[in-house]
Order: sequence, then C-alpha cells, then structure tokens
Amino acid sequence: MTRPRRITTTDLTVNLRVEGTGPPLLFLGGSNFDLSIKAPVFDSRLPEYFTVAAADPRGLGLTDASDGDWTMIDYAQDALHVLDALDWDDAYILGESFGAMTALHLAKLAPTRIKGMALAAGTPGGLGGSSYAIETFRHIIDASDRARAALSIMDTRFSAVDPTGQAAKIKARILFETAFLTSHSNAAGYPRLLAARASHDCWAALPDMDIPTHVFAGEYDGQAPKQYAQAMADAMPDAIFHLIAAGHNLCFASDTLSDTLITSWSTTTKG
Repeated sequence: MTRPRRITTTDLTVNLRVEGTGPPLLFLGGSNFDLSIKAPVFDSRLPEYFTVAAADPRGLGLTDASDGDWTMIDYAQDALHVLDALDWDDAYILGESFGAMTALHLAKLAPTRIKGMALAAGTPGGLGGSSYAIETFRHIIDASDRARAALSIMDTRFSAVDPTGQAAKIKARILFETAFLTSHSNAAGYPRLLAARASHDCWAALPDMDIPTHVFAGEYDGQAPKQYAQAMADAMPDAIFHLIAAGHNLCFASDTLSDTLITSWSTTTKG
C-alpha cells in the first residue's frame, strides 16, 4: 500500500495518495472523503488497471483550508492543480457524490484535460435536479436521530430493514461520523464544503460537455435521485446511463462500476 503524501499545488498543500499502474485516473471523493479514515477506491480493482490518484478535498483530512468562502469552482480548480502537480496532461475522472459535482465543474473549467468522465451518485443541480440538502442533518442534535435520517435518505430500503439490522447500521454511522468530525480539522472544513455544495448547478452547461461519460445511479438512492441522474445523462452529448441496484454508496458496493470503467477505459488485458 502506498501511503498518502502532502504535495504543494498552485494554491494549497494537498494530501494525496497515488497507487496502481496504467492510464491516469483521478478519483474525486464525496463530501466526507478523508484518506486517513477510508478510501475504498484503493481497495477496488481500479488500481490494477489505472494509476489512481485521490486527494483530501480542501479543508478535510490533511489538505489545507484557504481563507474566505469556497465555491464549487474552487474544488474544480483544486482538482486541476492536482493534475498539474502530477504532470498529467489529461486523465480519466471518477467523481462520487460531491466528487461528481466537482467533476462537472472541472469539465466546464478544463474539458481538454478529461479523457473520460464517470459520475456516480451525482446530480446536475439547477433545473435538472439537486441532491438532497444534507447540510440539514447537522441541525439534528441527537446522534441516533441524525444517523437514522441520513441512512433513510441514502438508501430508501432502510425502513424495511429489521430493527436489529437498523440498530447496527445506525451504530456504524455514528462511529463513522465521530471519526470523521474528530479527524484533523474536518469539523471546521465540513460546513464550508457543504456551503459550496449547496450552490452546485451545472445544468445549463451539460449540452456543451462533449466528453465520453458514464453516469451511475442507485435504484434506491434518495440523496441523488435516479431521475435527476438520468436527466443529466440525457442532457449530455456523449453519456451512457447505468442504473445499479444500490443506494447512495453505489460506487464500490459491488464491482459493477469498476468493471464498467475497466472495460471502457483500460488498455490492459489481464488473464
């Protein structure tokens, strides 16, 4: 396993992990992505076929937090600066949830730097439909109630889970939230990230994003509803829509997404 390292980009010192061999692939994680807690992209099959890079978003993990208000353009610019720091002229981009939003803004900012794009559990924003306002969960004081609310939105099957199963999932969610909010400066950076997320809107730009794109949606995802993901794919000139029998955490819940990207993007054949 390759350990993360801090690198200096144009604007920030960024915590970055790179692993694997093959064509370059930049993974953009969700709103609570922190390399020190979990990074399932590196446990997937993708590093067998790609050189995968992933960084803590600004204000999370060991990546710096700049002054002032942040916007989605700032996160897209950060991604572009990571590509520059790695000397990657172009790369495949895989964005998950918040990372899918960032990928869309990167596609607006520097389309020639993207060889192909995959958007998982994301929405276009604006008239195309926005993801659930997860910043509202922060106002739920009781940890169990907060976890239950989040889990119910992330997977609409949650209410049908037996009480013992629900209790286990709620406990795991509380443990994760605690680990995340006590990691580094996440407690301060997370609300600022959510404020940027709330203004996400790339709907009008989609018809001009002539980039080969895979759009992945979860059948049971209430956070990034499948109809919004479908609308996003339909609005793009070269997008394929994939519906997966999963909730919001569809990216690495199975090998479906990884296998699709390996087949579509990889030039390596393994026996």
